[in-house]
Amino acid sequence: ENLITGRVAGVSVTGGGAPGAKANIRIRGGSSLNASNEPLIVLDGLPLSNAVPDGSTSILSTIDPNDIETFTILKDASASAIYGSRAANGVIVITTKKGAKGGLKVVFNSQAGISTIAKKIDVLSADEFRSLVNQYGNSAQKAKLGKANTNWQNEIFNDVITTDNNLSVSGSLFNKLPARVSVGNTTTPGILQNTKFERTTTSLSLNPTFLDNHLKIDLNGNLSFGKNQFQDEGNVIGSAIGFDPTQSVYQTGSRYDGYFEWLEANGDVNLLAAKNPVARVNQNNRRSTSTRKWGNARIDYKMHFLEELKAVAELGIDKFDSE
Repeated sequence: ENLITGRVAGVSVTGGGAPGAKANIRIRGGSSLNASNEPLIVLDGLPLSNAVPDGSTSILSTIDPNDIETFTILKDASASAIYGSRAANGVIVITTKKGAKGGLKVVFNSQAGISTIAKKIDVLSADEFRSLVNQYGNSAQKAKLGKANTNWQNEIFNDVITTDNNLSVSGSLFNKLPARVSVGNTTTPGILQNTKFERTTTSLSLNPTFLDNHLKIDLNGNLSFGKNQFQDEGNVIGSAIGFDPTQSVYQTGSRYDGYFEWLEANGDVNLLAAKNPVARVNQNNRRSTSTRKWGNARIDYKMHFLEELKAVAELGIDKFDSE
């Protein structure tokens, strides 16, 4: 999704900040109020379903960008002519790298980066908040002020290191069979604590030709494993912005794992009050794992007696599971 952003006229890509979050891709804008506005994605000739199981991030997040050779965006009516009604919102055609005849070629790509929060919401400090409550609050409100100086945004955000590694081997097997195998791993922790996206991919491509290049066979197989740790980002960040900065993260004697919480008179958590944002990110265990298997076999035969006439047969599979 990042490879497309800002590079193609008429294509808008907007997404969330969570690790591996799905981006909304709009080609020529949205055209429907109720139906899907997602473009059709065709990978090596295999049309992919836009359905994403619960707990997974997005379709494209299961593909290693290091394996992509080219991508083409079809925006006009010719797309619908080829792919039918599924192409009403445009088509993204992705071609992956293939093996080539020749000697053995080994490529290793490694990237590392640092993710930081660009800007924090400007809120009152603890001293400013105390001054405001002491000036305008009643006695009951003043009595609830704490003695701590807590920056709740600092408590839930942190700087993280992201890594992306890919190893590919390509060449000809037995000097006749072009092949390519690739293994990749991406680890993307989120700047919000206890969020993380990790993907491991393997791909295999075989591209033999026979009968003086009249018969071409393309075999592609891909396997992708994903791990996702996520939070209810909106509520957690909202709590950090609005929570009382005069309260500390922890409270001695708290029966809620030691975290400070606003309580009712009977000791139960006040359901109407904001919840401790640090407790939210540490006490919520939201995880998912996903497995995606996809691949296709394509046979392209040019007739010997009339090379302008071709017979093409294709078979594909796309299976996406998650827990």
